Amino acid sequence: MDKDKLIKMISWLYLAVVLFSAYLISYLPDYNRWFIIFLVFNFLLALAISSRTNNYVLIISRILIGLLFIYSGFVKGLDPLGFQYRIEDYFYAYNLAWALPSALFLSILLNAIEFSLGVLLLFNLRVKWVSIITLLVMFLFTATTLNDALNNPVPDCGCFGDALIISNWQTLYKNLVIDALVILIFLHRHSFENRRSLKFQNSSIILAFTVFVIFEIYSIMHQPIIDFRPWKEGTKLIPDNLKESQYYFTYKNTNSGELKEYLNTDLPWEDSIFMKNWTYVSTREQDPNVEQFKTFPLIDSNNVDISKEVVSSTSPSFLMVVTKMADANEKALKKFDAIYEACKNRGWNFYILSADVPEDLALYRKKYSLANYPVLNADDTSLKAAIRANPGLIVVKSAVVLKKYNYRDIPEPSVLINLFNK
Repeated sequence: MDKDKLIKMISWLYLAVVLFSAYLISYLPDYNRWFIIFLVFNFLLALAISSRTNNYVLIISRILIGLLFIYSGFVKGLDPLGFQYRIEDYFYAYNLAWALPSALFLSILLNAIEFSLGVLLLFNLRVKWVSIITLLVMFLFTATTLNDALNNPVPDCGCFGDALIISNWQTLYKNLVIDALVILIFLHRHSFENRRSLKFQNSSIILAFTVFVIFEIYSIMHQPIIDFRPWKEGTKLIPDNLKESQYYFTYKNTNSGELKEYLNTDLPWEDSIFMKNWTYVSTREQDPNVEQFKTFPLIDSNNVDISKEVVSSTSPSFLMVVTKMADANEKALKKFDAIYEACKNRGWNFYILSADVPEDLALYRKKYSLANYPVLNADDTSLKAAIRANPGLIVVKSAVVLKKYNYRDIPEPSVLINLFNK
């Protein structure tokens, strides 16, 4: 076998090994020493073939990285506020609270850069410089996710938004696999020729970046056009055909102090000796439906969670989500008075869902002259996940999310009520 054929074969072997590594990541959520050794082998192989790599392998590598960057940037750009919250998590983890005001700007900027780099790689535009920027970006991402994997400062880096959530170790593995291809592209950056004019290529960069930033701003001002979150429209929040919960009772032996737990159907109620020598300690409920529930606690004024009752009502429930009154749009808040009155006249449910403590909520209600809406308290993280708006409106009926509105998109009350008056 001549040398050229051997190099060609090794190049294709390298690409196959990298793609196989990417496939294995889905099966390795935790630290795996052998897989890390395997990834190191990828880098050594990349260096071994760096001087003479098959052109088709280089082209496929460039296209794959381009598509991956486009996908990653796009799914985060769908929901820039979601990626903002991830960036804020990092600021808190690294004691950089002073940088919090910049989180949304960084979200928009980083998403647009990632998407634009993907477009440029895919269409072979300014690859010489783009490969250098991509290598620097991946160095930053890899260093960050290495720390995430080792120290777990944040549970989820948000690399693919809410579209694909993977563990910190999987994120590191993913970045190492990407690095293996990015290094190859970087080493051969002079091999990617493009006969288009520099003016055309530079204009393409500006166009891709600008259009994507506009897209992100639209997503912020309205709702993501594709929703990957638990409360997306059409979602069934409570499953049908619920399985029966099981109750376990713990009893303590009055003589020995021994503790025993019994399933409620196995408890020897009628055994007089048992009842004499054992005293009740506690009850534990095991609900087999918990993982299927997509609700979160909604606490009323009596400190009772009524989330299931609210969302499962056969009449529409209008949920006015105000994560923090201090950050809400004042004019938008006053829109809800007419909606509340219309709901009250029809006997429909209307609630404020807020993370504010009752005392603060009462102050803001007085300040903005808001109607006396019934209030349910909820965790701010859950509210932000339910809808990316402050305030926003969610309409739920029979445990199904019918509609979600950013406050900018809420129709006039008469139109809104007619939509659900069926």
